[in-house]
Amino acid sequence: MKKIVLFILTLFIGLQQLAAQNRALGNIIGTNHFIQSKILNEERQIQIYLPPNYKDSKLKYPVLYVLDGQRFFLYAVSLSQSFKQFQLTPEFIVVGINTDYPKRFQDLGDGKEKFIKLLENKLTPYIDNNYRTNNENLFFGWEYGASFVFNTMLSTPTLFDVHIMASAYPIMDEIDELNSVSELNTNLYFSVSPDEYDVKYSAVKLDSLLSQKPIEGLQWSFLKLDIEQHLSIGYPTLYHGLRNYYKYYQKFEVDNLEKFINAGGIDHAYRYTKERANRHGFSAELSLWSKFTIIRSAMRAEDFYHFETLLNSLNKQELINELVNSNMEYAVSHFAAFYEKNNRLKEAIELYNLLLKKYIDSERLLKKNSIAVKGIKKE
Repeated sequence: MKKIVLFILTLFIGLQQLAAQNRALGNIIGTNHFIQSKILNEERQIQIYLPPNYKDSKLKYPVLYVLDGQRFFLYAVSLSQSFKQFQLTPEFIVVGINTDYPKRFQDLGDGKEKFIKLLENKLTPYIDNNYRTNNENLFFGWEYGASFVFNTMLSTPTLFDVHIMASAYPIMDEIDELNSVSELNTNLYFSVSPDEYDVKYSAVKLDSLLSQKPIEGLQWSFLKLDIEQHLSIGYPTLYHGLRNYYKYYQKFEVDNLEKFINAGGIDHAYRYTKERANRHGFSAELSLWSKFTIIRSAMRAEDFYHFETLLNSLNKQELINELVNSNMEYAVSHFAAFYEKNNRLKEAIELYNLLLKKYIDSERLLKKNSIAVKGIKKE
């Protein structure tokens, strides 16, 4: 819970700082570009944000394309920065596509075929040719923008790897096109709030169709945001859509013992790290931090049986030695205190003595060890 609060606070501060800079100095977050489009017979303004270390690195980055950039660009940038800080996603390039009112409704509605051609033939090649991209493209839209995202997925399903839709409208008729689709290798994430009426019916229809007719290759998720309204739903949808797509990016971590056990316990942890390795190239081995959080969850639950069972399943002695030698000795101190709390004084003393070899003059450890030794003598 503390991490969630910290993340939200950091994100809020980031948004305020970005907004303040934007008001004081103009658009200094990212750069403005103008793409000449013959098919639209106009210049189209876009905004491009590059990660802070872009110039000094040789990395290639995923690209997040955001419709209604005038509304969502700064928010998407703040998400990128906050996600990177908390190691929740990789950094990504953000491309904001501005859509002026009221022309927006024409571009994203009846004129959608031309606008899709702009993305396919002009914008995405422009980004790929001028920046270091890794061929991983994410696409977000709200309302008419979300409807446009859906139509783009139907007409050019390989253009984007992820389609994130907030309150997609109108898509009621287009949903029927999925009845003739047997394979769709992409990701779809869509949301709705309960009071959006026609929008809600479309989302429910889409959810029902996908639930009854699985489409090979399509990974999808539907989120009902009960506390949101039509005008606010775009922001949490983008947040959750990115988190959903990158759900295996973060190191494996356990906060709740019961949920961990119900998910499959240690086997669940290994499945997660294997999928993390396949998707993002990380090691398929559980990190020390991951192993510690597994044991910590049992201590927090005051469950000595699972504490000892999980510790042994992770090769207790090897794990403890690794923790001591990698400056995570605080974890071993927690283990010792938990053994002592459960009247397993011999195991507690063994761990305190191990720590004292590294911190021979630690008054805290000497005191704890002395108390445990006295406890054994009383027995």
